[in-house]
Amino acid sequence: MLTRRYFLRSTAALSVVGCVGRGATSERLARPTPVRQPAVGQSWRYAKRDRVTSTIADIEVDRVSAVGRIIEIHTQSETPGGKLRNYPSWGVRWLEKYGAPDRPAGPRPSEIQGPWGMIWVDPHWSEIQAYEKPMPLWPTELRPGWSSGALYTPYQTDSEDPLPWQLTMHAHTWESITVPAGHFDALRYTNLINFRFSNVSEREAAQRQEIIWFAPDIGRWVARESFGSFREAVGTDVQESSYRWELLSWT
Repeated sequence: MLTRRYFLRSTAALSVVGCVGRGATSERLARPTPVRQPAVGQSWRYAKRDRVTSTIADIEVDRVSAVGRIIEIHTQSETPGGKLRNYPSWGVRWLEKYGAPDRPAGPRPSEIQGPWGMIWVDPHWSEIQAYEKPMPLWPTELRPGWSSGALYTPYQTDSEDPLPWQLTMHAHTWESITVPAGHFDALRYTNLINFRFSNVSEREAAQRQEIIWFAPDIGRWVARESFGSFREAVGTDVQESSYRWELLSWT
């Protein structure tokens, strides 16, 4: 099992895997940088690659479809045979209870934020996850050294039973990074997530780590890496699939 200390000490080394290009920190980036606000029609297109083989697992497109007290981001796959990931019916009832949306009930796009930068529903895992209280998507203060501390909320998948979710976020440094969509100034930060899988009794002590490059100019991340592990009830440590996303284009 990867420990929190090991993850934090190894972040710098792991982050270079699969990087198209990164530059040194710029003094200009030390100044406060506003985050682009959401607007209907904004979109971000990503290539999702296996971090071990570098093969493309999916092409994902996120598009803002509604802006109000909540922000709805429509998510779909461009991969042949891929399916549009709609917000499931159980989640509509859940969001009406916890998310206080300002639109009538009904099928909703995959990602729900409210306010901007705080996520209620996240479709980017193997199962769509709905949080009882919103979790930050990026540091609330865009500066190196910022830390969230341990943030806890129950979360829900298609199971009726809520499960524990604990997020600790650390902002590290401003970097210049080049991805297929171009060159960006981004804040690199890490997430450490401790949680339980839904209704899978043989999986225990699950932990997930992320390295994310967030570009305020586009209001979203330009690169993201995710990897993790869990312990089976028999005492065996198992590594999860490991992926890297890179921005291909945005509007």
